[in-house]
Amino acid sequence: MGSMRTGGRTVCPPTAFAQSLTEELIARAGVGPGMRVLVPEAGTGDVAFLVAERVGDGGSVLATDEDAAAIAAARSKAREQRFHQVEFREQAFDELSFDQPFDAVVSRFFLMHRADPVATLRRVSSALHGGGRLVVHEWHYESMLWDDTSEWPDLPLYRRFARWSVETMRRGGAHVDMGLRLVNAFAEAGLPLPTLRTDLHAVHGSGASGYAFFEETMRELLPSMERLGVANASDVAVDTFAQRLEEETVTMRGHAFLPLQVGAFARIESGRAA
Repeated sequence: MGSMRTGGRTVCPPTAFAQSLTEELIARAGVGPGMRVLVPEAGTGDVAFLVAERVGDGGSVLATDEDAAAIAAARSKAREQRFHQVEFREQAFDELSFDQPFDAVVSRFFLMHRADPVATLRRVSSALHGGGRLVVHEWHYESMLWDDTSEWPDLPLYRRFARWSVETMRRGGAHVDMGLRLVNAFAEAGLPLPTLRTDLHAVHGSGASGYAFFEETMRELLPSMERLGVANASDVAVDTFAQRLEEETVTMRGHAFLPLQVGAFARIESGRAA
């Protein structure tokens, strides 16, 4: 999904900055024509559509989510874009049952919101037949608090974003360090150690689309931020956040890092990587 403009402001969903790594992971994992693929917690369907392009008309994609509004939006987009091979099912992941195994499971920003990521990996892998591909893509939000990403140079507004967003997610139960925990989680789940890919974006200069990432993330998090007592709307001033961060970054001749992204994929074959 790309960016759009509303009232003169560039709107760019945070997931837009994840598309290229997701595409790479799907391709490198060997997801291809004719495969049957599960996409848990699919949201409005971006990952499911990427998978559908890979599997083609001869394949099929089952995309699930318990959010009725997200599923309705995804079904609408699927009709518009003619992805007839994608089925969207309104159902919580823990309630899913499978009548036959899948060739691949592809998830994005899923494990970080699960109470027990290791148990979730075990359940996900149980949906695969022997030789099935497991693809996982996660944020490592905590990376924004590292010295090397938060003090080059000192950008106060960026540092507030990092502190507010990470604390809000942490208090809300999210695993803000999920990205770099993936290898350990695979090992603990009894799965083959995965192949890793990482992606780190540095946003700088005038007019970069990345500034919108920070504003839209703040917009999504603001209700939880206020409910959890991390910050209030007047502190955040979300409608001008991207503009102010851009001005600060340009003035300081600096750059702001998006959260580190980590992708992992493995082929599950009798408990060993094929």
